[in-house]
Amino acid sequence: MALISKLEKDQVEEIAREVYEKFEKETGNVPEWVKVMAHRPEILKGFVELFNSIMKKGTIEPVLKWKIAYVVSQTLKCPFCVDVTERMLKKFGEPEDIIERIKEKKQLSDEEKETLELAKDVTLDGHLDQPEIFERLKKKFSSAQII
Repeated sequence: MALISKLEKDQVEEIAREVYEKFEKETGNVPEWVKVMAHRPEILKGFVELFNSIMKKGTIEPVLKWKIAYVVSQTLKCPFCVDVTERMLKKFGEPEDIIERIKEKKQLSDEEKETLELAKDVTLDGHLDQPEIFERLKKKFSSAQII
């Protein structure tokens, strides 16, 4: 039983309905988390805008962002997040064996391997108070990219 009910499209305010319609158009369905967050449409809209600004815009290629998201999801043991990131990698045209390649660190560029290892390290110690991790990040990414 859900702790917070999911709202269907006909139950939400216009601001949330716009988010639903965008998901329907882009992915063919509305994720469960969207249906829950629709109880607070203004927060839902802001969250989706933040998410899109992180995952769709910027100077890091979107497919690399989704590989990083997969590693973070796997490290945090979030089954829902792992499922979403796997589907997004496939949507970006990654080969069927991409998950195994990421797990085994095979057939990835040296830069991808290092980036994914950094993502895991930062996830395990998110405080960035270990100078060696931060220095490794700064060798690969600008301050704006790290943020």
